[in-house]
Amino acid sequence: MTQQAVGRVALRAQMVLLSARGLSALEIAQIQQISDVTVYKWLDRFDKEGPHGLYDRERSGRPAKVDAQTEAALEEAVSQSPTEHDYNFTYWTVPLLAQHLHQTLEKQVCPETVRLTRHRLGYRWRRPRWAIQRADPQAAQRMQAISQAVFAASAETVILVEDETIFKTLPPLRQMWMRKGQQHQVPTPKQNEACHLYGVLDLDTGQLFHAFHPDGNSETTIAYLEQLLAHYPQQPILLIWDQARYHTSHRVRHWLAQQPRLTIRLLPKYAAELNPIEAIWRQLKDRVAANLTRSLDQIQHACERFFQQHRPIELLRLAGLLPSS
Repeated sequence: MTQQAVGRVALRAQMVLLSARGLSALEIAQIQQISDVTVYKWLDRFDKEGPHGLYDRERSGRPAKVDAQTEAALEEAVSQSPTEHDYNFTYWTVPLLAQHLHQTLEKQVCPETVRLTRHRLGYRWRRPRWAIQRADPQAAQRMQAISQAVFAASAETVILVEDETIFKTLPPLRQMWMRKGQQHQVPTPKQNEACHLYGVLDLDTGQLFHAFHPDGNSETTIAYLEQLLAHYPQQPILLIWDQARYHTSHRVRHWLAQQPRLTIRLLPKYAAELNPIEAIWRQLKDRVAANLTRSLDQIQHACERFFQQHRPIELLRLAGLLPSS
């Protein structure tokens, strides 16, 4: 304890060792340059509780500066727009929140306390993102049809979710570590080449069957589906995908009508978050494409390594279909 504990605890341990050598409390107080009352206090604590008694006990701490009423008012305000409270602001700032609390509760809360309270309540200063405020009027019916098809599927049926993503030689930019004052630069390619990655995730096994194609259109979609049927040569397939134009084109629908083993169910429009494979694509792009300019061959090789390094159960976790380990 004298060598590893924090300073004040090590000092108390030294008092005990000095006492064990026969020194009096007054002599120990002179050596440690403290009062004899303090020496007696810690020697008595040691006699009653042993070495554990030399550590600090839990303290109640300073009373909270913000009570439950103030916290509730703060959360209520942040959940609404300032315009709803007749402020000529479109978003909340810390000083504006402090002013609002003073006016509504007649309590003086400093801006720093407001900022710390917001952090403690789980709020962070972040940039919002755009959101398309559109909804498929048939969303409920489509999800019900998918549920019915899944529950009615036979034991031999393979249930798959499908999606495509685009990789370009112009990499997506993500936050990264860089030295202060030296912004990292990502070179732009001479040409922004692109390729499409098609993939299906087996909802039962977690297996992911994928293929790269130069474009995303009806022709490449049919080519991928032919690869898919060859990969599952006998089983009936229930395929769930979105309403991309090359999924619902006349050519693709005509081809599907001639495939008795393939049953298609469409996800609602404007609801990419309902497709579990989208979460895998996000992880994949962050890992193998972000912040690094590479050729399409290098990107495809990195994607293959990603799929080899992730077991099926891990892909199900990435897709949000299993809890994190």
